[in-house]
Amino acid sequence: MLKKNILKLKKASEEYTLNSEYELTEKLFKYIKERIEANKKEIEELIKEKEENISIQQIVEFFNTKDEDIYKNYKDLTINQNFLSTYIDMPIGVIAVECYDTIETIKYFAKAIETRNAIAISDVEYDEYSVKSLILIIIKEALRKFNIDENLIMILPYEECFYEEFDEVIYTYDKEGKTLEIPNISKKQYGNKNYVYIEDEELRNEALKNEDTEILTGNIEEVIEKIGKQNAAVIYTKNSEKAYKFINQVKCKNVFVNTNLENIKEIKENTGIFYETKRIIIPIPQEEIIEEEKQEIMDLTVQKKSIVLKIREILKKLFKI
Repeated sequence: MLKKNILKLKKASEEYTLNSEYELTEKLFKYIKERIEANKKEIEELIKEKEENISIQQIVEFFNTKDEDIYKNYKDLTINQNFLSTYIDMPIGVIAVECYDTIETIKYFAKAIETRNAIAISDVEYDEYSVKSLILIIIKEALRKFNIDENLIMILPYEECFYEEFDEVIYTYDKEGKTLEIPNISKKQYGNKNYVYIEDEELRNEALKNEDTEILTGNIEEVIEKIGKQNAAVIYTKNSEKAYKFINQVKCKNVFVNTNLENIKEIKENTGIFYETKRIIIPIPQEEIIEEEKQEIMDLTVQKKSIVLKIREILKKLFKI
């Protein structure tokens, strides 16, 4: 059962990460608030029955869009004659949150949607008939409405959560059951391996110029799973969507497309709760991108918009799709 749940969470997280609609969080939050309001009487009756010291307003507050969200935020963007390079804050992946408090639990429901991590609440007071379970039902309805995998968020009994299966574990209370002001975090550590994935055999000769690396071929999903959390990986491909998938789903510090791994840089461990920093390098198709477009890319640094959206456009131009 646990393995099945982990796979569902992972699939939901990966699919949501590939969705580049940045207004999605706002749309989801708006709909969730509408559904909470529509079910206000039922929720308040359950709050009273369960003797919870909470209000509808406290619940709704978590579904107000926050300006400080850094999902796919980027920094140190550089463009030279041949390549675009940047650092991007990407979701951790699958997170377990050891939690039982209703308000704290709902906060992490909202964080899953906002940060695009899949979150499983490891609940020591698991109860299918509870306020948090009712709110989760409403959220799952919203996820389905917007074609997002409803397995992005789960509540699981504490004894069914084997933490070694998760990318990160968040502990919200201490051994005495007292709520922590700052949660404790345990993350899977990065390995030190470097991988070269030859997705297109026509690029094999170019790919083999990389030294001291492990060569991978085959299905992209299986390759991403095998790589895991390591130092660096590069994909050699002519397919823009596979390149985009690789960039988003490989959990390496350095992730490149069709470029030698000699450009690897050391990246310090990220201490953020929901994101880890990934360095990305992709080639730029010179004949396709004119100076005005380069300026547009650079101008994104002063706009509230992620460079990842532009990366997808560049990849499509690179492979003429």
